[in-house]
Amino acid sequence: MIKDDDIFAAVNDFAHDNHYIDVADKLPIFICSIGAHIFNTLNKCSRCDFDPDSPYVHENDFIIGNCPLRHNKMPFYTPMSQLPDTRIHLMLRGAKGSGKSVLILMFLSEGTGLLYSPDANLGQGFRTMMGPNSVTEAGMFGSLNEDGEMAGRPLARELCGGFLGFEEFSSMSDASKKDHSLDMKNQLLTSLDNGRVQKSLKAGWVRYTTRYTVWAGTQPARFELDSGLDRRFFIIDIEMTQEKERLFKQAQHKQSNMDGEERAELANQAIEIKRWLRRRMEVAVAKPPTGVIFDDEIGEWIQRDDIRSFEADLFRRLAIGYHMMKPTWNGGGPLIITLDDTLRSILEQSLTMRRRVMDADLQLIKDTFWMKDLPKSALVKEVSKMITGGDYQSAKRWIIENLHGQEWYEEHTPPTKGRGRKGVVCRIGPPLPTATLKGVTASVGGDTARDADSAKAQVIGWGKGGAE
Repeated sequence: MIKDDDIFAAVNDFAHDNHYIDVADKLPIFICSIGAHIFNTLNKCSRCDFDPDSPYVHENDFIIGNCPLRHNKMPFYTPMSQLPDTRIHLMLRGAKGSGKSVLILMFLSEGTGLLYSPDANLGQGFRTMMGPNSVTEAGMFGSLNEDGEMAGRPLARELCGGFLGFEEFSSMSDASKKDHSLDMKNQLLTSLDNGRVQKSLKAGWVRYTTRYTVWAGTQPARFELDSGLDRRFFIIDIEMTQEKERLFKQAQHKQSNMDGEERAELANQAIEIKRWLRRRMEVAVAKPPTGVIFDDEIGEWIQRDDIRSFEADLFRRLAIGYHMMKPTWNGGGPLIITLDDTLRSILEQSLTMRRRVMDADLQLIKDTFWMKDLPKSALVKEVSKMITGGDYQSAKRWIIENLHGQEWYEEHTPPTKGRGRKGVVCRIGPPLPTATLKGVTASVGGDTARDADSAKAQVIGWGKGGAE
């Protein structure tokens, strides 16, 4: 039995006894992701596109005959009178050999993974799979043959209600750049966000709703989250140092020299964790919450200045997932989301990792163009080259989502004497005094002309690298 029914401690002990290195701040996020996944199914799986008993599912349609997550209870979490998605997709960023795949395989590896169930297709446990090293858009989401029938077995449909792992997420992003998979990014955005897959093809429609959770790894040099995908993924950053290299080699030696008694004990720990995870899923489905209440401390934490508006819901989901996996399950009433010390620590650590990764591009732009004025069109081109892989539209969205609101970034329209179009100039650096800004944006005429010309000269000098 798991001591005190504490799954967080049990998984951490299992990793420690297996000599995993630097995982104590990362494993809780995986467990919260599992909890958020269960919560999502409780709230949304009363309607299933693959239910053989549904009047909307036809004889030849794909079905999932024995799904332990399917139920007939009403939704209970409906902010803005909508059914939100609470899945937490994970992106592990780390250098080669940093242990990204090891963490994912710890849960999803066939046969030994803590979430793996050999009887998942019989309705016992979660469906899990480590995805292929290369995949096309059709292989991921489906396509139709000439008769209008689904060709093959698309992963997003097969893994509905389960967990799909990728050792290298670049296989997805690389595929989206090829002619046969140009729609990969759009389908990823919608399927990861609300589960919807919808394609209009010559032979008919590909249309279904899936509820799979993705855990993927990527190397820093390959880390490309196009606009929108960064809002779907929770970031886990795995730093690599010489000290960690040394600890990894020591751990490998210890792992290779375990005796039979140690291995048997670890196998028993894994069995108990698997039982706990399956039991939590079953009792939650049998007795789901009737609502969700966030206490004021959670609200105050999310209102922090270093959390952007589109990130707030990710941390809300993390809090939900944490409370779904607490030792005692109290279904049949509201799920009360409070901010205890453990949750606060998980939130703080996950925010630190996200800022370290997501703000790296922001820092690159700041360092490259500090104390400079750039035409908006020039900045978009630079962002396109440096960050969004040549995608001009994604570059414009990135500027809106990341630069707007920064105290060191502002846009203004300088005065012009001609009749041509007034271009927007982007200033990267400490803001100029208010009086100067008014002089720059004032119309040139009457007694203000000399002030405007003086301010314009000041900005030109500032933009070349120095303030007047």
